[in-house]
Amino acid sequence: MAKSANYLDRLDDALEALGPDAMLVEELDGFVAGLLLCPEPIKPGDWLPTVWLVGNDASPLTDPAHANHVFALIVQYYNSVARTLSDHPERYQPLLPVDPDSGELVWQVWIDGFAAATDLRPEAWSRLDDADEATAAAFDGLLDLIEIADAEADSQPSDRPAITAPNSDQIAGWILTLNRWRIAHDPASREIEWGPPSAARKVGRNDPCPCGSGKKYKRCCGMT
Repeated sequence: MAKSANYLDRLDDALEALGPDAMLVEELDGFVAGLLLCPEPIKPGDWLPTVWLVGNDASPLTDPAHANHVFALIVQYYNSVARTLSDHPERYQPLLPVDPDSGELVWQVWIDGFAAATDLRPEAWSRLDDADEATAAAFDGLLDLIEIADAEADSQPSDRPAITAPNSDQIAGWILTLNRWRIAHDPASREIEWGPPSAARKVGRNDPCPCGSGKKYKRCCGMT
């Protein structure tokens, strides 16, 4: 899945400006994959705040114009992954950087994002209990990575067992298997209608929040 380096830089800058509680780009990539594969569609208003409210209750969005800018970048990224999985799944690759010192694949941040998506609708994911063997195995593989990442975060380096690190193609294969199952059971597009910010799309504090929650901006993502 080709992504513009310039666009990723702008998205990365926008997320970094939201503060230390916001997701990294790689974490967002895993989060978006989880959203798109979830057996139950999740409204943007239910997941957008998760991108920047990790461990924090205060919105870092400074005003409606800032909100529009951030929402547009995130939704553009979401839609690019949605189109790839829908139209060209063979091009899909998770965004997994390589540690320049060790040369090892850094997958933990990505899986943290995927885990955050599964946490939004745990009951929906239980539908995979009755899935075919390949689909169940793919989900189990990702769940194993979530458990390993959690164990690494809670232990000292000397206490961590040696594991076989996953590779990018392995994770991509699991994602594509789950994607086939999801489309077979829910072929509806998961893309979100969203255009570039314009005078018509700009919102005031008393207007509906752009995230789609149905609440006023000041009562939703504009809260501080």
